[in-house]
Amino acid sequence: MENVREPYVNGAFYPDDPIQLRETIKNFMDKNFEDINYRKLIGIIVPHAGYLYSGSVAAHSYNLLKSNNDRKFLIIGPNHYGYPFYPAIYPNGYWETPLGQARVSEEVASAILNKSSIITDDKEAHTVEHSIEVQIPFLQYMFNNDFEFAPIILGKQDIEIARNIAETVLTMNKIPRIIISSDLNHYLSSDKNNEKDEIILNDILKMNLNKFYYDIVQYNITSCGYGAIAILMIITKKLGGKIKLLEHKNSGETFGDKKRVVGYGALAAIIE
Repeated sequence: MENVREPYVNGAFYPDDPIQLRETIKNFMDKNFEDINYRKLIGIIVPHAGYLYSGSVAAHSYNLLKSNNDRKFLIIGPNHYGYPFYPAIYPNGYWETPLGQARVSEEVASAILNKSSIITDDKEAHTVEHSIEVQIPFLQYMFNNDFEFAPIILGKQDIEIARNIAETVLTMNKIPRIIISSDLNHYLSSDKNNEKDEIILNDILKMNLNKFYYDIVQYNITSCGYGAIAILMIITKKLGGKIKLLEHKNSGETFGDKKRVVGYGALAAIIE
């Protein structure tokens, strides 16, 4: 099949055996999650580390998509390599994982490209970036590949770029469900890392965009997808919604050393 993005972190961030991968996700999803009452789900925030570390946290957000009838998603995450600097979208084709091939929504991607002055059509930029790839098996597991998605990765993540992309999405005739891929603070002891996470989480929940960006610099908060989070904050506030925290843990609590951890948050943007 033409135009297929091959998986890059299978066997590292998640199992490369399809049976093992399904069982891994099933174990995350077969839990009793807290019920959240809402009229409309705008989007979710999920971590993107190895499943061993962050999969159980991500499941709290994905649980809200189980009854989702709209199977078109916009997935936004950071480009960990920093280059290209511009926001890059993968415009069509398929993304492959051990669970099969997931279709890119050419309709959503085209609508965004036609309206945006800064998002660029660039398949190559997505080749080795994992922040979106690790989300695809969760969607494949839940919807058996009966969904479409448009992936955008961000190089620069300043407030102007976040506003520009948010405004672009808000002009769409029908806004797809938004999935934001981001971890929280990185590489401090569990207690110190949690302190920084609490600062940024408080800003997210209050949808205080200026303070969010101020605190990132002031407290040197190393949340890798902060610009993607900001996009959802802007959209949610504009739509009259709110953001709820579903789960917060760090890698030391899920698996591993508590002396050097990464923070993970599962959040939902809803209209009550």
